[in-house]
Amino acid sequence: MTTSPVNTPLPTPLRTPPDTPPDTPPRIPPRIPPLLPSEWPPVLRSLLADSHQDGPGRENLFGTLAHHPALAHAWLSLARVLTHEGTLGHRRRELVVLRIAHRLDGTYVYERHRAPAAEAGLTAAEIAATAAGLDTHSWVEEELVLLQACDLLAANAPVPDGLWDRLTRVLRPEQLVELLVLAGQSATMCTALNVLRTPSDAPSAAPSDGAPARQRHLTVHLDRERCCSAGQCVGAAPEVFEQDESDGRVTFLVPEPDQRYAADVRLAADLCPSGAITLVDTP
Repeated sequence: MTTSPVNTPLPTPLRTPPDTPPDTPPRIPPRIPPLLPSEWPPVLRSLLADSHQDGPGRENLFGTLAHHPALAHAWLSLARVLTHEGTLGHRRRELVVLRIAHRLDGTYVYERHRAPAAEAGLTAAEIAATAAGLDTHSWVEEELVLLQACDLLAANAPVPDGLWDRLTRVLRPEQLVELLVLAGQSATMCTALNVLRTPSDAPSAAPSDGAPARQRHLTVHLDRERCCSAGQCVGAAPEVFEQDESDGRVTFLVPEPDQRYAADVRLAADLCPSGAITLVDTP
């Protein structure tokens, strides 16, 4: 039996569901431009390399946080705990992030988490439903109550006892605490990026004439004599580099990587503290 939704007034959703995209607004420059990776402090670059498994689409986020290195380290450390040591589980976590981002019109965060949500098991229909009314999809009770709580938390509205009791039936105490912290962290990032007008990391543009994209050839040169065995490149591009067990220096897995790894390889070259990696990118 489906539980009736909470009758607490909610703000009108600001985000248009993905299946009915709005007209593209004119590009507005960010109020504080993200720093380039070459300008980031080493600890921040190491954090990005270590969190490579979390997927792409975070360079502008990291570049924005890089303006305040101490805060960036603390913030990203919290994000790492919520992502890799959390108790809610991947599916619940992504539901919370997507719903909070939808309610706060956090386009950067919402778009960034569409791919992780799919990897966590959400279908395309379920991801789309996180940006629509809760009555448009047949959510199971434990997910419905989670999303209803997100709506109230995003609106800074009280959580009534009835809803809290339903939450306690599906979440343990540590999960309840994590839910509140995760919702707050997601809301904070949505607010900061919205106010700063931080743009989403742009994907590669498709040719305007409809012709297939031209394949570029990326060649990677590795100077093993200069390699200092830091391992940053392995963290950034594990499909391309590995560390030799005999001397700790980096070797190739793929000397001429596919273009799908190009962004990772560029990041690896930028992170290399000894400058042992150089790239040649030709049409």
